Amino acid sequence: MTEGENILRRYFVMNGFDGSLTALGIILGSFIVSVSGETDLESVKILISTGIGASIAMGVSGFWIAYLTEKAERTKERKELEQKMVTNLNNTRISRANFWTSLVIAAVDGISPFMFSVLALLPIFFVFAGLPLMIAYIISFCVIAVEVIVLGLFLGAVSKENKLIYALKILPAAFLVAGLTYLLEIFL
Repeated sequence: MTEGENILRRYFVMNGFDGSLTALGIILGSFIVSVSGETDLESVKILISTGIGASIAMGVSGFWIAYLTEKAERTKERKELEQKMVTNLNNTRISRANFWTSLVIAAVDGISPFMFSVLALLPIFFVFAGLPLMIAYIISFCVIAVEVIVLGLFLGAVSKENKLIYALKILPAAFLVAGLTYLLEIFL
């Protein structure tokens, strides 16, 4: 009734991509600093805290603004429909469907960047269990690459076009983030 599926798909992909690339920037920034100096567990805690903090911020921000935006748009549409029908649509299936659609869209908008970012950070947690930090970095970078490629494949499937081409179209953004973040080494 509310045709929210397309919006859900878009928000999932866009915000998942944001989560992956934000994690890439944070992890790569930490990697650059740790390669040039000695890393201790306190540095790993800072990396995890920074990454999780950014993940939480993206999740809350995404949920909050998506809910308010969707609610505003759907309220506007409902009021326009009320004017055309010359009736009040409060407490109807339409108003309840709009509420739930706004809430679900907001949840996807908030969970998607959080989930993708935390998945990318997950290997870093294993440093506390003895995994060498360099290996954790490599695994994190691989997780991010897989996330980005899977999002590209998903977009290819949605568009009913070549999935591999979409995966290749999405990768340059990750390389751009990596390149620009790596430039920090020059200025630090």
